[in-house]
Amino acid sequence: MTVETRTPAEEALFPLQGRRVLLLNWRDRTHPLAGGAEVYTWNTGERLVAGGSDVTLFTARHEGSARTDVDRGMRVVRGGGTFGVYLAAAWFLLRHRREFDAVVDFQNGIPFFAPLFAGRRRAVVLVVHHVHTEQFALHFSWPFSRIGQFLEGPASRRVYGARPVVAVSPSTRRDVRRRLRLRGPIHVVPNGTAHAPAVPAGTRSATPHVVVVSRLVSHKRFDLLLEAVPELLAAHPDLRVDIAGDGPERAALQARSRELGLEDVVTFHGFVSAAEREALLAAGWVTAAPSQAEGWGLTVIEANAAGVPAVAYDVPGLRDSVVPGRTGWIIPTGSSLAAGLDTALRDLADPRAAAAMADRCREWAGSFSWETSAERLAGVVAGEVDARRARSRRESSDLSVLVEADLRGFGGDREALLTRLPQVLRRSDEWVVKDGTLHVLLHGCDQAVASEVMDRLGLALCSRMRLATSADLLTGAR
Repeated sequence: MTVETRTPAEEALFPLQGRRVLLLNWRDRTHPLAGGAEVYTWNTGERLVAGGSDVTLFTARHEGSARTDVDRGMRVVRGGGTFGVYLAAAWFLLRHRREFDAVVDFQNGIPFFAPLFAGRRRAVVLVVHHVHTEQFALHFSWPFSRIGQFLEGPASRRVYGARPVVAVSPSTRRDVRRRLRLRGPIHVVPNGTAHAPAVPAGTRSATPHVVVVSRLVSHKRFDLLLEAVPELLAAHPDLRVDIAGDGPERAALQARSRELGLEDVVTFHGFVSAAEREALLAAGWVTAAPSQAEGWGLTVIEANAAGVPAVAYDVPGLRDSVVPGRTGWIIPTGSSLAAGLDTALRDLADPRAAAAMADRCREWAGSFSWETSAERLAGVVAGEVDARRARSRRESSDLSVLVEADLRGFGGDREALLTRLPQVLRRSDEWVVKDGTLHVLLHGCDQAVASEVMDRLGLALCSRMRLATSADLLTGAR
C-alpha cells in the first residue's frame, strides 16, 4: 500500500508556523502529580514547536521548580499553586495577551476561562479530557462540589460560548455536549502513543499475570483489583499481579494488599524506568482498568502497544480505547471485576489466541501517534485563528462524514485537484491518498453538505460516503 500524499493533515502544523501559542495547563510534566493530561499537553506542545510555532506553557509552580524554564523547546512559566494557578494564569494572560495569536486552554475539571482575559479577537480553543461532574460529587463535600460543577458546566457554557472544543474521545465529546451543554463545535483529538517497545520475543510469563502501569489515584479504583485477587487465586493459584506507578493512593493500596494477605501475589513497584515498564508489560497477560471514568485510557493503549489486552468497565473513555473482542474485554459497570479477569485469563491461556490478540492490540495502538494528534489539534487552532479574522466559518454540526473517492474515475487534472483540496476543505478536515483512492474526513457536516463539497471538487460521481463512526473520529482519514 502506498501513501501518495497526506495534506492538509500533514501540513496542518504549517498554518501555525510562526504563530505564538499559549498553552494553559494545571501542571507540567515535572510535577509530582503529573498524569495523562500532562502527557497530552507536553507531547502536542513539543510537536507544535517542531512545526514552527513559538509555544509558551503557563502552569502551576511546585516545590523545587523554577519560575521560568525552557523544556523541549517550550518556554515554561509557572505561577500559583494547586488553585492559585488559575488567578496567576489570568493575570499573566491579561498582561501578555498581545504576545499570543492563540490560547489552548486545557481543562482539568475547572478551565482557565481564557476568553475572559484573552480578548475577543484572540483565538481560544478549550481541550477537555473528561467531564468531572460525578467526581466533584464523590470527592468534594458541599458546597465545594457544587461550586466545581457550576464552574465546569454553566459558567463554562457562558464564558466559552461558540468557541471550539477539543475532546480526547467520542464519549468525552458526548458528555461535553449532553452534560456540560457547551455550544461550540467539538472536535475529537485523541492521545497519541509512543512507538511499540522493543522487548525480546518470548518474554510473556508462563503463568497468569496481571500488570498495571498507572498513576495511583482514587478514581482509578485499583482497590477493586486487589479485592478481586483472592477470588482469582481460587481459579488461578499461580497468579501474579504487578502494579507499577506512584500516587496519593499507593500507601492505602499497599495497606489493603497486606490486609488481604496478598504480599506474595501483588508487587508494588512504584515509579519505574521506561525499560522496567516495558519488561513488566512484556511479561503481562492482561491489564486491568477499573476506573469510574477516563477521558481516553492512555495506559490501556500503552499496554496494547506491548501486545497486552485490557479488561475495563463500560465507562466513558475506556469504552472508546478498548475494542471488545479485539483488544480486550468491556464488562458492565458494577459487575464483578474478578469474573471479567477470569474470563480474560482463561481465553489468554491458549497461546495462539493470546498471540492473535497481541497482534490486534499492537495494530490498534499503532493507529495513534502524537504527531497526528498534534497535527489535528493544530488544524483546530488554525481554523479558529481564521474564524477570528473572519476568513472561514465554524462547523455547525456534530456529525462527520467519511468520503472515499476513486481517483481512477476522475477525469480532470489530478495534481490540480490535490492543490485545490486545501482551498476547499476546512483546516480541521483530514485527507489522504492511498492506492489511488482519496479518503476525506469532513467534520461538522452531514452527507448533504459533504456531497456539495465533493461536487465542488468534481468528485461527486466517483465518491461514496457514510457518517463517520467513533473509530473514524479516533483514527482519522486513513
